[in-house]
Amino acid sequence: MDKEIRELLGCTCLRLRRATRNVTQFYDHSLQPAGVTANQFGLLARLHAASLGGSDGISIGVMAESIGMDPTTLNRNLKPLEAMDWVRVVPDSTDARVRKVRMTDEGQRTLLKALPFWRQAQARLRKSLGLQAVTDLNELLDRSAIDLTH
Repeated sequence: MDKEIRELLGCTCLRLRRATRNVTQFYDHSLQPAGVTANQFGLLARLHAASLGGSDGISIGVMAESIGMDPTTLNRNLKPLEAMDWVRVVPDSTDARVRKVRMTDEGQRTLLKALPFWRQAQARLRKSLGLQAVTDLNELLDRSAIDLTH
């Protein structure tokens, strides 16, 4: 039984979930002065990146796929951002069945306000873990996102 317990405690999934909770709490705390959570910041950052190409928004489906989230969960995560007028979800101009997400001016201001706090958190994380460890971790996470997708 001791062997099974040690094996269970060494579970990669459990370790990754613990690390994810810790990192999320770290970023949530860091971003708190800007009034955003790590999840909200990530969604706003994705929308900002999508807008750089001059697009009028990104479809829920494309955005969900790009962040590894199902569309229903993404929709649920976007509701508070809509309520705060940071994003708008609108029908696509060419296909009313498709819904697009657009960041509002208020969302852009919120992202810009949060950016220095995110940068400070990034710097603290790099200092704490070491730049090479963070680089290696990011590469491993990116590779696992590709390799473990079914």
